[in-house]
Amino acid sequence: YCFPAINSSCIKGKRSSYDYYFMYMFFSLLSAGTVFLNLLVILSISHFKKLHTPTNLIILSLAVADMLVGLIVMPIEAIKLIETCWYFRDTFCRLFMLIMGLLLSASLSNLVLIAIDRFVAVCHPLQYPQKITMTRMLIIVCLCWFFSSVYNIAIVISISHRTDACYGGCNIMLTFEWRVIDLIFSFLFPCTLIITLYLRIFYVAQKQVK
Repeated sequence: YCFPAINSSCIKGKRSSYDYYFMYMFFSLLSAGTVFLNLLVILSISHFKKLHTPTNLIILSLAVADMLVGLIVMPIEAIKLIETCWYFRDTFCRLFMLIMGLLLSASLSNLVLIAIDRFVAVCHPLQYPQKITMTRMLIIVCLCWFFSSVYNIAIVISISHRTDACYGGCNIMLTFEWRVIDLIFSFLFPCTLIITLYLRIFYVAQKQVK
């Protein structure tokens, strides 16, 4: 059991010592690599003034989100997966879900911004310097982080824990309404927008080549 002294404790999964060592080593290297590589991107863009462009500002924001995923989300998710128990209490479960949702939403928002930025650059190259400036892009990136925070705070507040959940688990479930909303805003809408923009870019690029 995860907590032998508690009757309602979750059952702890059994793994061999080899599996424990291998999985911890694998996820440690994966997390360290994610943090290190994204930190290189952050330092490079921050240090070299020639890289201070609107496009690189989005890449910087994406690198920050991905670095925090490697620093916070990956290690905790790895412990949860390997140990099959949640040892960090109920409050931190909600906080962890908030942080994970925020970082994933921010990453997805930045990918959408990159698609929009490339669309304007390829399809409207003469208007790009006037439309996409550093100040505007900084405001847009900050708004993406802000709305991602508000959205995920609303989700976490509405989270209801399962009544039949055992002690020592971080099992959550969303209401049907939130599932539909999350499906639309976290998958269907951004994916459709990204695919549409890149198809348009491909079409315009082909016309330019001809």
